Amino acid sequence: MQIVRASSPQQLLLALPHLAGPAIARSILVVPFHGSRTGMALRCDIPVLPRGALVPWADDVVGSVLDAEPDGVAIAVVTDRIVGAGALPHRALVRALVAACRRARVPVRARLCQSADAWGDYAQPQAARGPLAELEVTEGLPFLAPTPAPRVPEPASPSRCAAVADALDAIVTSGAMRAALDDPVVPVELALQAAVLSPEQAATVLALVQRPAIRDATTCQLLDGIAAGVEAHALQRTGGSAAGADRMLGVGPAPDRDRVERGVGLLEHVVAVAPTGMRAAPLVMLASLHWLLGRSGTAAACVEASLRDDPELGMALLMATVLHAGMLPEWVAAERAAVS
Repeated sequence: MQIVRASSPQQLLLALPHLAGPAIARSILVVPFHGSRTGMALRCDIPVLPRGALVPWADDVVGSVLDAEPDGVAIAVVTDRIVGAGALPHRALVRALVAACRRARVPVRARLCQSADAWGDYAQPQAARGPLAELEVTEGLPFLAPTPAPRVPEPASPSRCAAVADALDAIVTSGAMRAALDDPVVPVELALQAAVLSPEQAATVLALVQRPAIRDATTCQLLDGIAAGVEAHALQRTGGSAAGADRMLGVGPAPDRDRVERGVGLLEHVVAVAPTGMRAAPLVMLASLHWLLGRSGTAAACVEASLRDDPELGMALLMATVLHAGMLPEWVAAERAAVS
């Protein structure tokens, strides 16, 4: 585990993408400390709230870090807005979080803002601030430009959804579905590598992942490649394997991130075109891949959407338990720096 000194606001801001992943633009982060160290950060989207909802929202956010029993927290807003020399944005949200920490008897060690052009300190709005370029030359961790956190896919256009619905009917009546069920690895891999996903490919993947055994084995395939998919599907036909279950729970070496990101893109497309009643399965697979990449906040949003579609989906209930426990994949936990 890497130990990083963060004795200045700039160094703490540099550490945020290493604690929570780079997808933190348009986010508020609460970093719990034990003494002078932390190994995690809670990220949530910057909300748009009426004044009367600020207190319960802030209490919920701060309550989420209390299980870690911190003896202090830092609060940081990461926005892609241009601030210049103007007032720091989202001051009401920060004040609400500070008040919630006070009610919980947790000291606030820092309250910072990082915008598209500058950084600033809410505790010293007139003095402690500087250009964003200052972070790039600050000693410590390498500067990682924040990117927006992914979100749950919205439904595609009616015409695209209709094309996939027609393709679903066609693959069932033509017998193509039977062939895909006999060898799910090939159609999934072709869809994963396609430059443009056809309605027939999206429909085939959507139909395949409705089956729990195929869904689990396909997750292994998206994670570790064709050979892993072949092995996982063979094991599923004989009752599954503990090794496959462990892999989906983040045990082992880091996967090929580019491949997993392609899997995220495939599932986002499939979720967007899925008819009502068929979104839960690809959504929970999408949640799993986001979690395996270290994006727990997006994973939680996908799990919630999956459970709205199917409240009894076993994999979604398992993912909800994993997320509630604050678990991380082994490779993500190993990458997160401890800050002192």
